[in-house]
Parts: sequence; structure tokens; C-alpha cells
Amino acid sequence: MLMNRILVLIVLCSLLIPGLSMAQEEGDALHNTLEEEHQRADDKEMKVRELAKKAGRISTQLSDIEHDIKILKNKIGAQENILNEIKKNERKARLDHFSLEEEKQRIALELSGLMQALWPVHLQNVRARFSGVDSWDMFDRRFNWLSDIYAATSDKLDEARLNSERITRNLERQRLLEKEAESQLGHINKNKDSLLSSKYSLRKNLKRVRKQRKGIESELNDILSSIEDLKYQLQSQKTKRFSLYKRTLPWPVEGRLVSGFKPKASPPVRGLIMGTSEGAVVQSVFWGKVVHNDTLRGFGHVVIVYHGYDYYSLYAYLSDTHVRNGQEVEKDEPLGVVGHNPKADGPGLYFELRFHQKPINPNLWLTAQK
Repeated sequence: MLMNRILVLIVLCSLLIPGLSMAQEEGDALHNTLEEEHQRADDKEMKVRELAKKAGRISTQLSDIEHDIKILKNKIGAQENILNEIKKNERKARLDHFSLEEEKQRIALELSGLMQALWPVHLQNVRARFSGVDSWDMFDRRFNWLSDIYAATSDKLDEARLNSERITRNLERQRLLEKEAESQLGHINKNKDSLLSSKYSLRKNLKRVRKQRKGIESELNDILSSIEDLKYQLQSQKTKRFSLYKRTLPWPVEGRLVSGFKPKASPPVRGLIMGTSEGAVVQSVFWGKVVHNDTLRGFGHVVIVYHGYDYYSLYAYLSDTHVRNGQEVEKDEPLGVVGHNPKADGPGLYFELRFHQKPINPNLWLTAQK
């Protein structure tokens, strides 16, 4: 009887042990899966924290740049107010100068009249002494009349001398004001260069953070818009205005014309495509200021020159440049060397002229080709 019970227990144990083993294995597998999920969750949380820190650093960097831009804008605004006051004084000095010149002409005319009246009498007295004077009264009248004429002439000469001194002081004041305006304009443009650099930095950072994909034309318009907002005033603007030089601008490089201005073509050609010899030198077509000297997607290395009054010239596919951002350049000054222009199947230049942000036909501005 006892042996039967032992056999039953052995059979039951043999039946229960595999089930318990399977349950144990399933429990271990579930535990491992939960551990892996927890680990993945922890890894994701770490990545989120790292991204949050990176975003925070970028946000702080952008805020700093925006703060610098705001300070520079305020500084430029104050400097431009000073410059406007200097120019106001310049205009007043010029008007004063015109008044003094008119007064000088009036004095000269009056002095000429006095001399015409005095000189014949003076010669007569020198030659004839006082012949013809019949009485003391006549002598007294002539003497008093001459005294009055001499006195009036002397006063007029003093007036002319004072007028001449005032003109000299006025011219000196105009010279000092012009020098002060030139210095102030230099400070303003230097700060605008810094502001433009900050805007470029901000634009590049925003582009990287937001991963914006912009077209070539859109990116170029963004650059020109940033420059246009600064409202640069150039020293050359005083005597050289771009709009007055239509059909007289030199060609930017010697070469052959591959394609002209065709803004309605597909794809549009907004400038001139020129084929050149290897190493041809590219020159500025007008006086201006270099506001971009960097690569531009679709154009290779690009130099943009601002000529004042919202006119720009663009020189693309350069292999090397001789200028720096912020540099003022002369007409015909070398800007760089041509590189490979894919649109010309070799060395060449792509050249544009723009008014505000709109391309304009260079053929209407450049001299006729030889």
C-alpha cells in the first residue's frame, strides 16, 4: 500500500516538474523583455535630454546674436541721427556761403561805383592841385565831398575784408563738417558691416536648426534683403550715382557672350553667361562696397558689390577673390579670378545687375561690345 502511494507521488511530480520549468522560463523571458524596454526608454530619455540641451544652447546662441543685432541697430540709428545733423549743418553752411558770395558781389559792385566816382576827381586834384577853386566855400565843399567819398570807400573796403574773412571761415567750417561726416559715415558703415555679419550668422544658424531648403533665387533675395535693410551710404555716392551711368559701364571680364539676359526662359537666365580664358581677371563695373564674398548654392563662389541707391552687381563662379567683405572698391578694381563655369563648359563668369532685389538687363547698362 505504501509502495503504491510512493509510485503515485513520483508520477505526479514527474507530471508537475515540466510545467513548473516552463513557467519559470516564461517568467524569465518576460523579465528580460521588461528590462530591455526599460533600457530603451532610459536611452530615449537620455537622447531627449541631450537634444533639449543642444536646443537650449542653440536658442541661447540665437538670442545672443539677436541681442547683438538689436544693440547694433540702436547704435547705427543714433549714429545716423548724428550724421543727419552734420549734413543739416553742411547744407546750412553751403547756403551761408551762397549768401556771402552774393554779398561779396554786391560789395564789389558798390565799391566799383565809388571808385569810378572817386578816381577821376583824385586824378584831377593830383594834376591841377586846387585850380578852379574860387572861394573857401567851394574848397570846403569839395574837401568834404571828397572826405565823404574816401570814408565811404574805406568803409566799403573794410566791409569787403570782413566778408572775405567770413567766406574763409565758412569754407573751413564746410571742410571740417565734410571731414566729420566722412568719419561718422565710416563708423556707421563699420557697424553695418558687423550687423550684416551678425545677420548672416543668424540666418545660417536658423537655416541649420530649421533645416530649411531654399531655392537659389530665394537665398539670393534673402541676402540682398539683409543688405537693403542696412541702407548703406557710400563715400562714392556723393559724386557717382549708378543710375547716371547707363550704357557706359565696362564689362566685368574679357570674353565671349555665351547667353544673354533671358528672364522668361526655362530655366530663366537673369544675367549674362560669359566664357573666358583660364585665369581671366574679374573687375568691378562701378564704385561700391563688397557686401558678400562667399559661396552661394548654385553659383559657386560669389562676390556681390553694392553700388548705392539699391543697385547691386553679382559675380559668380570665381576660383579666387582679391577683396574682403566690407571693402569699398573702385570702378575697374580687380575682384577675383574666374573659375569653372558649368554653364559655359569651361572657365567663365556669371554676371548679374540688380535694382533692389529684381534682376535688370545688363545689356542696357554695359558699353556696346567691341
